[in-house]
Amino acid sequence: MKNTITIPVAAMLLALAACADSPAESFAKAQKEYAANNYAAARIHLANALNEEPGNRAMLLLKAQTLIALGDGEGAAAALQQLVGTAKPTDQLAELSAEAALLRGASDVSTAFLTGIETAEADRLRAMAAIQKGDLPLAAQHFEKGLARGGNARLYADYARFRLMAGDLPGATDMAAKAARLAPGGIDTLLVSGEIAVRRGDLNSALGFYDQAQRLYPASIAALVGKAAVLGDLGRTDEMKPLVAKAAQAAPKDLGVIFLQVKLAASAKDWTRVRDLVQPLETTLAPISPVRLMYGEALLRLNLAEQAIAQLRPLAQALPANREVALVLAEALLVSGDPQAAMALLKPFADSPLARRAELVLMARIAKAAGSPAAAGYQARANAPQPQSLTRDMADADAAMRAGNWAGAVAAYDRVLAVTDGRNVMVLNNVAYAQLILGNTAKALEFADRALKLAPANPSVLDTAGWAQFKSGSNPERARQLLRKAAQLAPKNMTIRAHLAEAERTPD
Repeated sequence: MKNTITIPVAAMLLALAACADSPAESFAKAQKEYAANNYAAARIHLANALNEEPGNRAMLLLKAQTLIALGDGEGAAAALQQLVGTAKPTDQLAELSAEAALLRGASDVSTAFLTGIETAEADRLRAMAAIQKGDLPLAAQHFEKGLARGGNARLYADYARFRLMAGDLPGATDMAAKAARLAPGGIDTLLVSGEIAVRRGDLNSALGFYDQAQRLYPASIAALVGKAAVLGDLGRTDEMKPLVAKAAQAAPKDLGVIFLQVKLAASAKDWTRVRDLVQPLETTLAPISPVRLMYGEALLRLNLAEQAIAQLRPLAQALPANREVALVLAEALLVSGDPQAAMALLKPFADSPLARRAELVLMARIAKAAGSPAAAGYQARANAPQPQSLTRDMADADAAMRAGNWAGAVAAYDRVLAVTDGRNVMVLNNVAYAQLILGNTAKALEFADRALKLAPANPSVLDTAGWAQFKSGSNPERARQLLRKAAQLAPKNMTIRAHLAEAERTPD
């Protein structure tokens, strides 16, 4: 017979209470978690501490800061209200109140809190409020005032993002460098540095910034979304998928997260999934939202051409020079039975000396459906590389390589390879090198091997192939053999010598 022991309920509760943290211990844990940027954990410890000491000012202040870090403007405002009561917040509390208001979308309330506060941080918040209201000139004035006061890391980072939005890449880079000098590991610094690297096409550096941001700030949805987006641009969808799933679980209504889900589904040509994701948001999409293009294509592929046209036409009107939008809309018009409208839309692109093959192929179909005698000419051009377009793509690729825009270089070289026989050694070698810098080792090896078969005695080709092999770690001895041969053929090439030296000193 099994013996049972009965424990009185009162005794059990007393035992549990004895094991619970004191308010001071919970607060200490919250401070530690906040310092480690684990804001969700800090919030839990603060709730425990404030349950026992609801009026503790130090705890309430940290609670407000924690909730702001989590993006909870309503909760932060409530905590700050407990701190100030009926008085007007001043100094740090005024700035925190202004930031909490910004999180709630209350830009006028935010600026009202800052009345009489003359600090760089107050200027930053005023600038952000102006951006929220769409007054960009006023935002620039506030940023400049903040700079004149000496600035701070967050102001530099936000001003960098502002300049990036305005297309001022050098100015954005300068501001981001200033932010990095003051707070190299700050979340704002890392995120804007990642954005700038993406704009430059240096996706590998961007991935490094977002990866660091994700590690240092595990609660940051922006870091998670940024990293996932870069992985998508790199074509590393297997690595992207779990990050997107995690972000969707944490922030299912976040537009950045939804965009990534849509992008992932579109890359897999899962058009039903794209439609199901976007349809509930259809009426809220901005006229030039990139989601609209993917949604329009999904509707087209699902044989809903008229609905696709309704989505794509405003986008084409807003972005008349966008080739991708014109291509999809022209196809939708063709499918809907209006080849004349499709022809009028695509003609400026197809008639250009810089026309791409996809545009010419579709234009040939459209012209044939419209009964135009120009159809044969478009088809003939589609079947042969266009010299001016090819020259432009080569120039774009070379310029991107010189600028370190590796993603841009790959995209331009891909267009070259698509309309040639794919046997240009320089192109293959450069694509391999760019893919290697981007972290796509498997693709780098593929292109390097193709170049090596065509030019087995070219030192540059040997170096790229050997370095790609070394970076992959799959065959260190072959990597050393290729690099040794490259060094023998070009003994004065310092890059080759450096690659060989590293390969030689690295154990298998």
